[in-house]
Amino acid sequence: MVLCLSQEIIEEYLEALNRLSLKDKKEIANLTGLFAEVYNSIFTTKTPNIKVVDDDPDDNKFLECAVALDSKIIISGDKHLKEIKKYIDIEIVPPKEFIDLYSGKNFH
Repeated sequence: MVLCLSQEIIEEYLEALNRLSLKDKKEIANLTGLFAEVYNSIFTTKTPNIKVVDDDPDDNKFLECAVALDSKIIISGDKHLKEIKKYIDIEIVPPKEFIDLYSGKNFH
């Protein structure tokens, strides 16, 4: 499995960490450093402009990153993304469903 990231996704994760009261800059730096250290991760700086999520346009960044990096699955608990279920050939599944469906499978 490969973790696919874009600048916009990392910024959203940082905002979420701050909302969860993780204010210690050292802790945040350690967590974001994990993104860089993940064995199977890729980063894109160029994403297409996709407008699919009408109720929360900010969520389009996940589809844009998935398309740019040719992902097959988006793992998300976000209600707006889950409502879409599939975009082109990209499945959108909640974390629990992903674990249930794909545990034990090799994603190289």
